[in-house]
Amino acid sequence: MSKVNRRDFLKLGASSIAGAGLLNVPQTAFANSNPPSDYKAIVNIFFLGGNDGFNMVVPRSDFEYNEYAASRQNLALSKAELLSISPATSGNAQYGLHPMFNEVQQLFADGNLGIMANVGNLIQPVTKDQLDNPNTPRPRQLFSHNDQQDQWRYGDPQSSKSGWGGRLMDYKIVDNSNALLTGMAIDGRSKWLGSQQNLDISISRNGFDRYNYVRPDTNWTQDRRSAFKALLDLQYSNPLDKAFADSQKRTMDLVEQVGGIINDLPDFNTPLPELRNRLAESLRMVARMIAIREQLGMTRQVFYVAMGGFDTHDDQNSRQPALLQQISQAMKYFYDVTVELGVADAVTSFTSSEFGRTLTSNGDGTDHAWGNHQLVMGGSVLGGDIYGTMPSLEIGGVDDYRSDGRIIPTTSVEQYAKPILDWFNMEPSQISTIIPNLGAFNANAINFMR
Repeated sequence: MSKVNRRDFLKLGASSIAGAGLLNVPQTAFANSNPPSDYKAIVNIFFLGGNDGFNMVVPRSDFEYNEYAASRQNLALSKAELLSISPATSGNAQYGLHPMFNEVQQLFADGNLGIMANVGNLIQPVTKDQLDNPNTPRPRQLFSHNDQQDQWRYGDPQSSKSGWGGRLMDYKIVDNSNALLTGMAIDGRSKWLGSQQNLDISISRNGFDRYNYVRPDTNWTQDRRSAFKALLDLQYSNPLDKAFADSQKRTMDLVEQVGGIINDLPDFNTPLPELRNRLAESLRMVARMIAIREQLGMTRQVFYVAMGGFDTHDDQNSRQPALLQQISQAMKYFYDVTVELGVADAVTSFTSSEFGRTLTSNGDGTDHAWGNHQLVMGGSVLGGDIYGTMPSLEIGGVDDYRSDGRIIPTTSVEQYAKPILDWFNMEPSQISTIIPNLGAFNANAINFMR
């Protein structure tokens, strides 16, 4: 039986509480009296830095591959090393995956993973000709890491007050007995789960721990614990002080309740990847929270995990293979654990990243670009296919924004999110609030969910 490292703390302090809508922390008394009878979870896997998706999914048909190779130059993968895939609706087009994507290739072939082609931040559908007009709306600070990460997470080009994962959480929080566990990030809070109404939390990839200096299970902390709880129980006249104390009490109780359950949870039969893999470890903690869903009264949950290292301005040919190997092994590990738990059909994971990379090489790597390929995985995914429109990879071609290999997205983030929200049983009126710019696009252009 495995024990969670008890030195890893719940990352929920005063700054986290204040930034998450302190005065509106939900009360479980407001829970839905008729919650869903099933369970569903969404997992957002974010690649920080801008993953090079055009070396993740590569055309293998002669004309398209030659176009790719001419554009990518010293970054191009040889056709012989690509892992072949057979998309269900590709017609005569042939595609392959990066040679480090062995596990993803298997997930794709088994119908449990799909590819979303050329998705990115957009204000409205645009073409290269339209972008020649400086008045055509386009994302602000288009190639800036922070700005494009934020637009991905906010899902609203006009606002930065909450994330679309947080707005989704706001609707589903009433379905859960433990409201604080509705939206959870691993190893650091995310603006994607930010809400003006409710509180999201972050925990270590090793899980929950007690409030260390006021733990209930050691003699030396008892006096300190009594004093701390007495402070929390004072009758505060200042609303901010009262809300902070109430939040601390609820969090302290929750940490001790959930920490005890998690700490006694046996290891999964599915082994972690042999090589150290932080993404797999983060997804393992997501799976552990899913494993105790019934004990905690959870029916709808939203998770966020992140992986860094994708800003490959240099040494890309050495750095990206290791990154993609971690992705491939971590995603296969997580899917297999959901099968072990009997919830593969109830958990949908999708990748995201602020932007793609230039097709052109800067000599040793790539620079910030725009459109990018993403992955969506789960037992309810219509896997084994590529969705959306694969772009031309010709430098200066119809999809090249500035003739330097920055590909214009043909599917918006909102269109990518819409099938997942439908699967999560969101009503159309709710979806229009969660991703308010969806109306600028064909909302039903794609569907990769059962």
